[in-house]
Formats: sequence, structure tokens, C-alpha cells
Amino acid sequence: MTIPPYFPHLSVRVGQEDFINDLQLAFEQKTILLAHAPTGLGKTASALAIAVQHALEHKKKVLFLTNRHTQHRIAIDTIALMRKKTDREIISVDLIGKRWMCSQDVAGLFGNEFNEFCHAVVEKGECEFYNTVRDKKALTVEGKAVLAQLKRQPPLHTEELCTTAREKTMCGYELAMALAKDAHIIVGDYYYLFNPHVQSSFFSKIEAELEDIIVIVDEGHNLPSRIMDMLSNNLSTTMLRNAIIEAKKFNYGGVIHWLQEITRILTEFADFTPSNSFDKEKKITKDQFIAAIRKTTDYDHLIEELELAADEIRKKQRKSFLGGIASFLQAWKGDDEGFARILSERSGKMGPSISLQYLCLDPALITRDIFAAVHAGVIMSGTLRPISMYKDVLGIPKGIEREYVSPFPPENKVTIIVPETSTKFTARSDTMFQVIARKCGELSHLIPGNVAFFFPSYDLRDRICSFLSVEKKTFWEKSEMTKEEKEQLLASFHAERKSGGVLLGVTGANFAEGVDFPGDLLNGVVIVGLPLAKPDLTTKELIAYYERKFGRGWDYGYIYPAMNKCFQSAGRCIRSETDRGAIIYLDERFSWQNYFCCFPREGTIVSSQYARILTAFFG
Repeated sequence: MTIPPYFPHLSVRVGQEDFINDLQLAFEQKTILLAHAPTGLGKTASALAIAVQHALEHKKKVLFLTNRHTQHRIAIDTIALMRKKTDREIISVDLIGKRWMCSQDVAGLFGNEFNEFCHAVVEKGECEFYNTVRDKKALTVEGKAVLAQLKRQPPLHTEELCTTAREKTMCGYELAMALAKDAHIIVGDYYYLFNPHVQSSFFSKIEAELEDIIVIVDEGHNLPSRIMDMLSNNLSTTMLRNAIIEAKKFNYGGVIHWLQEITRILTEFADFTPSNSFDKEKKITKDQFIAAIRKTTDYDHLIEELELAADEIRKKQRKSFLGGIASFLQAWKGDDEGFARILSERSGKMGPSISLQYLCLDPALITRDIFAAVHAGVIMSGTLRPISMYKDVLGIPKGIEREYVSPFPPENKVTIIVPETSTKFTARSDTMFQVIARKCGELSHLIPGNVAFFFPSYDLRDRICSFLSVEKKTFWEKSEMTKEEKEQLLASFHAERKSGGVLLGVTGANFAEGVDFPGDLLNGVVIVGLPLAKPDLTTKELIAYYERKFGRGWDYGYIYPAMNKCFQSAGRCIRSETDRGAIIYLDERFSWQNYFCCFPREGTIVSSQYARILTAFFG
């Protein structure tokens, strides 16, 4: 094929030509392409090249959205190659959250706390960094000079832009927003388009409308859950306890009685019968909670009083628990359709905590109108399967669905389902865990070099691995790891690749997604058991909602999300056309039809003869 003018490489890979043609078709038809595009296809380069060409021809902006920091860097590096190849001034900007681009010391401030602090210091003219960039909201002379310089030079990663801003005593976020107004490509997180409050402010600053946007959603399998989390809200007795301490500290005695009443209401609601680990939860209606509060005070008046107190407290300590309570009470007034309202009790470090949750079940409440309004777009991922589910769940009735084959040689990978064990709840026992551990030990021996084992949960991992015996050095993932701890563990694991190391991780956690192990850094991945969601009330509500809406409750709310976690974990192994590796699915349920139908039609073996197959594969 003819190489597209903005394509940054000298040749097009196998399968990439079809993707490029479909991108051109989708943009010309002003629709959304949903693309299951495996690792190695060159998704980023293809999507940016075709989107930029279309945007320049039709005076549109490209919004490249990703939830992975590493993908920000790949996108910016790709844009740099495009500029170098075409010698065109393709203006781009790399955005992360406003808080992370702030030149002030804002450690410990999150969400609304940071937003309120930022708004207050800017309004009072007390932020020197903002004042150096803007004067009465217009760019200063210094701001215009730095902006002109940024447009001329190669694209910067957000860290580089923020470093430049601090050196010049400027606000990194405001500088980035000024650049975004004139940019052809904006790289950012999902919430710049899909968070209603952020979107409104962002589009106002860049002076654009939705119809001006060509959107590229990278790692699109994450979009539904991210939006559901974004639209959900939570109130707990722990939050209330912290808010009471805060009110006492700053002499807001008038709200303490109300906070104590809300605590009492949650405690009275928390009458769970029968009582066991899964049953300490129940549904609460909107009117139940509001009516209980109204016996003490007016609901809307309470919100106003909490917000006023929070505003004053933020001026003294930047953050306020009272503001979090007010935010929840406001959210609780929202619609019932597409949401669940659940009260639960969980054990924590400080004892039992009662939580009232307003949970979003339907991302299409936000995405449906956005995808209908943008000029065109693509949602792409290596695990966007089944595509029809994402099309339904995101509310895209007229999107183009496409699946592409992997460009990597099929003989470089062996995929085996071993149907001899199970982590199913009713099958769990020390006897079963011993059998699973023995299988894991055998697989560690059969696969040379580094092997990663991913379990459904930390608890199951620990129970199974108490019986595990391996010759290789083991590396244990922890549930809460800092960036430094992750990097240190990975570096140590990589160093063992000759003699061989065993990574004991969890599906859907730190190392199962967004981490690459190219070359001989990982020769095998073993998925131990199915990471099905806990059968709690939230899961049941999600299944029931998708059953009512699509008649596919169990598939959309339970089976497919678990299988996608498995495929993400499996994807850590083969990252280039020269990588070789084995992927093992260790649970009999993977061979059952309702799970097996999610696997690729070719190349998946169901066999108990894994020793013979692996010995032959690794030679």
C-alpha cells in the first residue's frame, strides 16, 4: 500500500494495512471504529497518522486518550517522529491531572480538595505561578513568549513541560492549556473527555466543541470501568469520624450534631440478617436516606452548611473532610436508572466500617452522547473482545466492529488450557491447593527462565503458594506497592532471567497490565484460576442491570470482564515478533463452553499433556 503521509515508519506491518484502511473509512464516515488489535500491530502509529491527516484536512483536533503513563510517552515519541518525517509543525501537548502539573507544593491534596485550593489562591491572586502565565485570564508577555517557543520545538513529555514551567516560575497546567488551544494533538487521560466537570472546563479553555474532536481511546477495554468509578460516590463512618474531628478542630460545632446523626442513621440501617461475610450488605433507596436526615434537618440546607464550612477550612489547611461529605450528599440526589445504592459493612484496620455507596452501573450514561457528538473516533485495545459487548455497554449503535490478527508468528507461542484443577469456591480445599501448587511447580520447571503466575486474589495466591516448591527464586507482589517498590521488584526479577525467576502476582493488579516483559525477560505466563468478581450485591446488581438492558447479564457483568483480565495477564509474555513463550490457563472452567468461546478460534490447546507439549516447544 501507499504509505500514508504522516505515518512515522518506512513500512507497514502485516495486518496494519487493514487497520489503516478501516481508520480512514471510520473518519470519512464520521463514525466510531471499535478495534480489537493485538500487541504489535502498531495501533498508536496508525491511529495518530490517519487521525492527524484527517484533522488537518478538516480543521479538527485529535484527542488521544489513555490511562497508562507509558502510553503517553509512546504517543509523544510517535508525534516527534511524525514531525521529523514530514517537517511539518504538528503542535501537540501532553496532559495529566491538573494537580500533578501544579508548580505549588500540593502533596496530600486530591480531587475536590485540590480544585478548591487552586480556585481559592488563583481568585485571590496569591498564586505566583499562575500570575506569571496569565494576567486577568489573558496570557502575559512572558507566557506568550514561552508558548511560541514550545510550538517551535519538538513535542515535550509532560514532565519536561512541567520542569520548564517551574524553571520560569510558571504554572505547568496553564501553560499546557494555552498550548492545547492551538494544538493539533492533545494527549491526555480519559477524564478530559468523559468526566462532565473536567470536560466542560477543558473544552472552554481550548475553545472547542465535541464536533471538533477526533478521539482515539487507547486501552479501550478499561474505559467502561473507569467511567463507572468516576460516576460513583461513597460515604463511610470513617469519613464521618474524620469530619467530626475536623469540625471540632476548627470550631464548627454546629455541624457536629448533624454528622453524628448521619453516623447514627448509617449504624441503624446496618442491621444485617442473616449475618455472614457476604451478607453484610443491603440495598437502600434514595428516599430512605434523605427522609432519615430530614427528621433532623433540611437535606439541602445541610449540604450548604457543610460546603460553607469546608470552604473556610480549606483556606487554613487546603483539604476538608466536610467537603467530601457534602459532595456525597449532593451526588446521592442523582438518578436511580443506571445506578445502585448499597449499604455494607467491612472490617478494616480501625475496626468495622459502614459504607453507603452510590454506584454507577452504566458507562453509557456518559459515553453514548459523547461518541454521538464527536466528529469521529477509534476505540482500540489488544483485548477488546467481544467487541459487541463494548459497543453495547458504551452505547455506540452504529460503530464499525473489526478484529485483526496478531502480526507475530503463531509458532512463537503455545497456549494450553489444563483442565485438571479449579479455584471454584465449592472446590477450594487444602487438597486442591496442594494439587494446584504441584502443577505450578512442574510448570516452573518445564518453562526455562522467568515465569509469571497470576492468581485470582492475594488470599488465594498465599493459600496455594504455602504448598509451592520451586527451584527458582520467587518474587511476591504486594497489594499496595509504591512506584519505587514495583520498579525494584521488576529489576530484580529481570536480573534472574538466565537462572530463572518466578513472579507470584495477581490478575488485574500491579504487574498483570501495563508492564512489558520483552525478549527473554518472561518465557511463560500461567493464569491460575478464574478472577471472577466476588458474588456480592454490587456484582448481582450489575448482572441484573445488563440482563434487563441487553439480555446478557451473566456475560457482560461477570464472565467477559473476568476473561479480559486473564487475557491482559497473558499478554505480558509476547511483546514482539521475536519473543517466544508459553501461556497456560490452569483451571478446568477455561474449557467450559461459556468461557472457552472467549478464546481465539485457532492456536488454543486443551490438554493434560502439557509436559510433552512444553518440552517439545522449548526444545
